Amino acid sequence: MSERCKTCALTETGAAAIFGLASTPSQVDTGILMFSHFDPEGTASALTSTSALSLIIPPEATVHLYASFDTAWEQAVVLYLDGERYANQLGSYVMRPHFLAIPPQTVQYELTLVGWHKRSNPNASLPWVASRGRRIGPVVFAWDDSAEDEDYRDTRIKLVTS
Repeated sequence: MSERCKTCALTETGAAAIFGLASTPSQVDTGILMFSHFDPEGTASALTSTSALSLIIPPEATVHLYASFDTAWEQAVVLYLDGERYANQLGSYVMRPHFLAIPPQTVQYELTLVGWHKRSNPNASLPWVASRGRRIGPVVFAWDDSAEDEDYRDTRIKLVTS
């Protein structure tokens, strides 16, 4: 584990398997590394190795996150600062805003974004499903939901620091 991320470990493919303290490997043999994790509503759910995207934020930087969504399904992004779940989330419906500012921290930290979706518009009876994620350039984080179109535009977060 690196000094910058005490709760991270690298998988065989080099992808970060974050949240070592908050998650346990799944017992299901899926061929994809999965972890048990908490979804946007706090329910234990499966997390794939591509759902969480991270970067290091320098000290004293304000982080501005701008979210856009191109889907009819409900989307949410859960944030973590150095492995600790942040109080606010981003999302595609009313209860979660499309913009979020994280105030400056006195030390460098790892910001991790985890994309989730429901296979419908907001519906409390349906589970959250971890979305597949990837970075598009240095400041855009993108997730693809389960529609299998692999367009990585269902959820996009643009990160700007000041």
